Amino acid sequence: MDLVGNIEAGKLTLGEWITTLAEDNDYSSSEWNQRYRAFTIQLQQTSTFANPETDDLVKRLWYERDNGIASIRQGVPSLAEYEQNIPLFRELTERVRQQADEATYQYVGNALLQAKETGQLRRMYWSLRNRVFASFSPEFCTTTVDENAFTKAANFLNKQFHLGLALTGNWLQKNHELKQAIHTQSPNADPYYVNMAIWHLYELLCERDNEQKQGTVTGTTSTASSKHAEVKAIPHSPTNVIYFGPPGTGKTFTLQQKMKEYTSHAAPADSDAWLDSRLESLNWMQVITLVLLDLEKRAKVRQITEHQWFQRKALLNGRSSNFSQTAWATLQSFTIAGSTTVAYKGRREPAIFDKTADSEWFLVESQLEQVDELLSLYTELKQGPKSAEAIQRFAAVTFHQSYGYEEFIEGIRARSDESGNISYPIEPGIFMRLCQRANADPAHRYAIFIDEINRGNISKIFGELISLIEVDKRAGMSNAMSLQLSYSGDPFSVPANVDIIGAMNTADRSLALMDTALRRRFDFVEMMPDLSLLSGTKVKGIELEPLLEKLNSRIEALYDREHTLGHAFFMPVKHALDAGDEEAAFKQLKIAFQKKIMPLLQEYFFDDWNKIRLVLADNQKQDDSLQFVIEKTDDLDTLFGNNHALQRHDQQSTAYELEAFDQEIWNRPQAYQAIYQPQQATLDEQAVNNG
Repeated sequence: MDLVGNIEAGKLTLGEWITTLAEDNDYSSSEWNQRYRAFTIQLQQTSTFANPETDDLVKRLWYERDNGIASIRQGVPSLAEYEQNIPLFRELTERVRQQADEATYQYVGNALLQAKETGQLRRMYWSLRNRVFASFSPEFCTTTVDENAFTKAANFLNKQFHLGLALTGNWLQKNHELKQAIHTQSPNADPYYVNMAIWHLYELLCERDNEQKQGTVTGTTSTASSKHAEVKAIPHSPTNVIYFGPPGTGKTFTLQQKMKEYTSHAAPADSDAWLDSRLESLNWMQVITLVLLDLEKRAKVRQITEHQWFQRKALLNGRSSNFSQTAWATLQSFTIAGSTTVAYKGRREPAIFDKTADSEWFLVESQLEQVDELLSLYTELKQGPKSAEAIQRFAAVTFHQSYGYEEFIEGIRARSDESGNISYPIEPGIFMRLCQRANADPAHRYAIFIDEINRGNISKIFGELISLIEVDKRAGMSNAMSLQLSYSGDPFSVPANVDIIGAMNTADRSLALMDTALRRRFDFVEMMPDLSLLSGTKVKGIELEPLLEKLNSRIEALYDREHTLGHAFFMPVKHALDAGDEEAAFKQLKIAFQKKIMPLLQEYFFDDWNKIRLVLADNQKQDDSLQFVIEKTDDLDTLFGNNHALQRHDQQSTAYELEAFDQEIWNRPQAYQAIYQPQQATLDEQAVNNG
């Protein structure tokens, strides 16, 4: 039974619940625990926040999305908004430091509301206010700063442990009430662990509720052995999600990180899943060859079809009958030409089988050199999974304009043998093969990762499966559906233990243009540039955070927010700085501008160099030597004479020239500084030139 179930069954005390989560999530050595404690101690040791000297801490409290206390992805001010309100944030931080009570909580809320009404703030940041109080008061405030999330967890604890709490006030009051009750029942519990456990409990409750809503899926293992084993229900309902945002915001990186959730190390219980990963891409000829190798190179059809490897392949293909016909057809098709016992016209290569007069099939030794790779695979199968070997329960694909149903689901493929004979078998695509593995292993989660999902023709790729991928239409779910496949005609439904996770770049194609059918079936998670990841990063005097903020503010004004630049463009710079190599960091900055940012700007603005100059602030730089794009004007009369008949009000021709990448401007830090501080950079340059 899971932790939530154990609590509901009365099997855990309040203290045991906290201890269990602390052990399961390894709180003692976790990065969250270390950052959480270090930051709160640093705040407690600070005597005042009224002076600019502590602005780094104020920024971490009010601006950084993940400050070690709680992560607020979309609920923090922009950099420009934060910088405009630094005096306000200083004052509010100092008040919380002095007295983090109910009166201060109300004061901070009113101050933020007034700032919004006067236009200083774009929106209300209620969760941000809660996080500031949580930072100063870990004994009284949890890290679950979203009020709805906290209320869900608090109500569960109140009911299951009979705490008798009212939980009717605001977030701060409810936090004080719950934390006091927990301390009364479990006085030795670490307050940091309690806060972390409440957040993890909330996550478990969300999983449990989602699972109850969608139902569970059960199944049985292969019939390769005579014993049927009970298979656990899938741990949560299917997931269909697409991460979307501008280029460089970490979407592909997110997919790569999530792949780890579908990767495990081989264990005895995973032997079938490991075997499936080897057999999934093989055809029947290859599987039967492996079976015969395991049966000392000769066997009758019944022995072949009862072999574990044959049974696992049948399960992967969704087959439950006609095994003998499949085996006979395959064996005859790949029989050597000189056989005296097999009269079959449609023979194919590699011909490696033959049959005795009493119907015992065997491998022809002289022909085995044609299947060397199967001999190697046989050795691997006999050895079994290595203890540290990774089992990947996922497949990855990138959509593009010519990608289709045949590659993704199933299609007719032309295949030729060594003799030049061509056949046209129906073969499963990458998604179909993954679903076959998931069907054969219902106790584990599987996933298909689709990068650039918006670049493909969704109707063409998914075909009839667009209906089957809906969460409630999966096999075993409340409204399960099954459809007949276009090529094979076989009935098919998408297993409930298959997650579909995609990523799309909004600069390539607007989200508004996405296939409506796809939008209905997926949850969309926006990933925008996270400037806080670059906070404090400076290379040769260039501050990356305001640099990116200014670039994006101008792009948003001239184009839209879907075409802003992601923080990932500058992460190699940060990594080089973290390694202590400033020269390498500056080189990475030049690479980012020359190979990523400039080409993107050209694409965004269709080579409108005037707008590109505006983004780079070249129009504001008084010193031409700091401009990346030079504006040149020529008088039309000088170019074409007096009778050119060109009607221009200023009688001038304007041309633009991007400085060559080998020019010195790309090596001058002042040129990059001038993007976000054009006037100051010019003054600094003049001071240097004047000695």
